[in-house]
Amino acid sequence: MRPLHLTLSGFTAFRQHTELDFEGLDLFAVVGPTGSGKSSLLDAITFALYGQTARLGATGLDALISQGERALSVSLTFELPAETGPQVYRVARSKGRKTAENETRLEHRQPDGRWKDLAPGAGQRVVSARIQELLGLDFRTFARSVLLPQGEFARLLHGTGKERQDLLGELMGLDSVRAMHRYAGEQAKALSFELSSLHALLENEYAGVSPASVRELRGARATLAEKLDTWQDEREEVMAGLTRWQNIAGLWQSREDLQRRLSVQQGRQAEVERGSERAAQARRVAGILPLIDREGRARIALEREESEWQGAQAQAQQAEQAAAQAQAAQQQAQAAEAQIPELEARAEALRDAEALAARLHRAGGTPEHRHPQPLPWDEDAHAAAKADADRLDKLRLESVQLKAEQVSWQADQERQKAELALLERRTAELERSKEEGLERADTLKSAKARLEQLRTEAGLAAYHAALKEGEPCPLCGSTVHALPPSPEHLSRQLDEQARQVQALENDLVERRGEFAALKEEIKSLTAQTEKRRSDLTDWEAQLKQREQDNRAATERIAGNPAEQVARLLAGLAEQVRSFGPHPAAERQKAQAHITDIRRSLTATTQALAEASSAAAAAQATLRSAEANAAARRAEAQEAAQELSSALQASGLSSEAAKAAALPESEITALEQAAQSWQAGLDTLSAQEAALSEQLSAALAGAEYDPQALPGLSARLHTLDAQIAAGRSEAGRLEAHEKSAAERLARKEEIEAQTVGLSERMDTWKTLANSLKANEFQQFLLAEVEANLLTGAGHILHDISDGRYRLTLDGGDYAVQDLWNGGETRGVKTLSGGETFLASLSLAIALSDYLAGNRILGALFLDEGFGTLDPQALEAVAGALENLRTQGRMVGVVTHVESLSERLPTQLLVSKSIAGSTVMRLES
Repeated sequence: MRPLHLTLSGFTAFRQHTELDFEGLDLFAVVGPTGSGKSSLLDAITFALYGQTARLGATGLDALISQGERALSVSLTFELPAETGPQVYRVARSKGRKTAENETRLEHRQPDGRWKDLAPGAGQRVVSARIQELLGLDFRTFARSVLLPQGEFARLLHGTGKERQDLLGELMGLDSVRAMHRYAGEQAKALSFELSSLHALLENEYAGVSPASVRELRGARATLAEKLDTWQDEREEVMAGLTRWQNIAGLWQSREDLQRRLSVQQGRQAEVERGSERAAQARRVAGILPLIDREGRARIALEREESEWQGAQAQAQQAEQAAAQAQAAQQQAQAAEAQIPELEARAEALRDAEALAARLHRAGGTPEHRHPQPLPWDEDAHAAAKADADRLDKLRLESVQLKAEQVSWQADQERQKAELALLERRTAELERSKEEGLERADTLKSAKARLEQLRTEAGLAAYHAALKEGEPCPLCGSTVHALPPSPEHLSRQLDEQARQVQALENDLVERRGEFAALKEEIKSLTAQTEKRRSDLTDWEAQLKQREQDNRAATERIAGNPAEQVARLLAGLAEQVRSFGPHPAAERQKAQAHITDIRRSLTATTQALAEASSAAAAAQATLRSAEANAAARRAEAQEAAQELSSALQASGLSSEAAKAAALPESEITALEQAAQSWQAGLDTLSAQEAALSEQLSAALAGAEYDPQALPGLSARLHTLDAQIAAGRSEAGRLEAHEKSAAERLARKEEIEAQTVGLSERMDTWKTLANSLKANEFQQFLLAEVEANLLTGAGHILHDISDGRYRLTLDGGDYAVQDLWNGGETRGVKTLSGGETFLASLSLAIALSDYLAGNRILGALFLDEGFGTLDPQALEAVAGALENLRTQGRMVGVVTHVESLSERLPTQLLVSKSIAGSTVMRLES
């Protein structure tokens, strides 16, 4: 795999869109200050290919998103060798803070230059699997064969035999052998524990389970079934007698109810007869009531008409008085009309004076305006003087405003000083928060290590009960010399340590939040103070310029223009006063008087016409009311005579007739109630006789016994309770029998299971014992180290121009100096540059070993040195140049400026507030 182009944005330090072109690069250095993002470029490559990084793995990837950004995106274009020629692919990944925002895309460049999607619509797992298939390397192998930690190989070069094996096992991933040993031991322990549990289960829970106990439960259930049949037969007989007596009791109760209802019906006879008599009397007075109503209506109508006639008389008198008053008012208005010509002449004379007053008002003066030295009125002179006076007032006001703005500018300067002081305090707080956060992180790390130690001890303590001092261990077979702590004691320590870790984690999260908030506040304060500094500078310059302009404009106005305006207005005011104090008001008063006279004449004429019309209408209304009153008087006399004749014929007074009267509906209801009562009495008598006959037939000559039904019911309840209890007991016996049979079958299954578990436990114990010794891992590491040393020797020979070759001397690494007759010397005697060559050879050899038959098109090295002397620099630069001739792209992450300058290309990583950037520089 050879990278061609990298694009990233929102990725750790690279907040903004950044592109890096690898085209034409063979040997280059990645340089930049600490924290600028050099390692982030390598993380971006592994994230694009595998969706994870060497530092974070596949979890916690939200930390890759730049602070303050919602998502990151990375795109890598790379080249792979093929039989038909190099093939170009492009993988793009984007990750948001929500899972739904994540996206992965893999494309292949066609011969015509177009890109083809190799996994359309597929998820991240499918695309990642496709990339791994193309590269032929999983993430772990890729990271160890392409991203080479040079410092680790320097440790490998100088370490003892055991240190080399430990480090080589870590670099090769051979810790899987130890994991296999742990897994086999855990499986054996788990099977032993499960086998012990099954034996305890058989000895305790299934101790009394046997075929004899099942047969005993089955016999008890059969005996109980016979009793249930006897109780059921008796219950059927009791139920038949209960049904017969329930029928008799129902007939007896129904007859008793009918006799009570018949007695009640007979008791209502007197009430029904009174109602019938009242209905007959109401029918007799029904003809008199209409005459009483007619007489009352005629009397009320007469009273209403007489009242209206009296009101019409009063309205006619008022209308005649109003007409006389309207005629007098008209005569007064006609007399005032003669003054109109004189008033019109006065108004015309005041018109000229009003024009002068209006001119004075427009100019801003009043008739009372005076001056010791008035001037004759000149319209143009007044306008020029007024303009100069207004301009001078505006300039004076602007001068006052400038002084106020200068005060505001000084206040903003004070605020700027306060904000700078706050920024300094917040910066100090940020540094202090960072130091405290690092201390809390170290404390948390130690607490987590202690927690893992306690968990391991707790796992061993689970077998505390099975261990005895001086006896063999049931798991590993070795003699137990000392017992581990009890599980209860370790459990309390484990809980306490877990709570401490959780508290430390919560405190660290809180401090990280405070740190982020402080950074955001400092960022905001920095931007705010910079903007205020610029604004204050611009504002000060504007104030000075405006002050100069104001002073120059004031000096250009000569004399006292306000005094000139006052003298001109005083001359015009003298002319206006010659016509009186208020000529406009006097003319308006004369015109208003003329309008009032004409309006009064029109109004009085109209009022006279309306009053005359109203008087004629009132006389007509009076005559009509008088005729209506006479007609109603005759009708009232006729109705009174007819009512008197009817009352004499009935022998009743008017009040007695009204008292005896009832509505037709009530009369009808009383008549129907009498008929219904008689019909109900006949029906109840017939029903009572029929029920008496049915009861005699049911008793068949016997006497009615009230206690027979309760006795049968009590016996039935007793039998039901016995049957229910018997059935419950039968169910219980059946459940016990079924449970006993199932437990018997389960016991047989457990016994068979223990045999299989015992065989499996022996197998895992044998495997754990085989992997327990270190010979197997040492054998593997010895083979790997031999192959690694051979490959590294060839590479060292090539990159050192045929001078050095790696070998083993007494179990330690050494080099043969072929330029000095093959002299062998220990690697600890090598200079800095020679050590770099040897460790670089080991790193490349391991890279080739891990890649297998894959050809790696790129390597990234961490040179791992702080400084290099001139001789070592020459050796390192020459070795790296030789690597380029082998067809690989080689990138060196270095802090040594002299080394980066010797390489043909530098990728310069710079950091700023806006985010890191990368620039490609050619030497």
